[in-house]
Amino acid sequence: MEIVKQFFTWVLNLLPKSPFQTYIKSVGEIPYLAELNWFLPVPQLLAIGAAWLAAIALYYLYSIILRWIRAIQ
Repeated sequence: MEIVKQFFTWVLNLLPKSPFQTYIKSVGEIPYLAELNWFLPVPQLLAIGAAWLAAIALYYLYSIILRWIRAIQ
């Protein structure tokens, strides 16, 4: 098991680092971001949006599967 873990660690180290890290760090340095999050709850909006996208994706996946097996027209 340790060999597998080392192999995947080696593979992940070959990949480049995220090009968005500098932008993410700069967003954290915006003044008054905490106050803005108090009025506009960004984390909750992101969670709701992710749940909505997952529900829509699941609907389309089921629709494609049912059409593939010809259960619906």
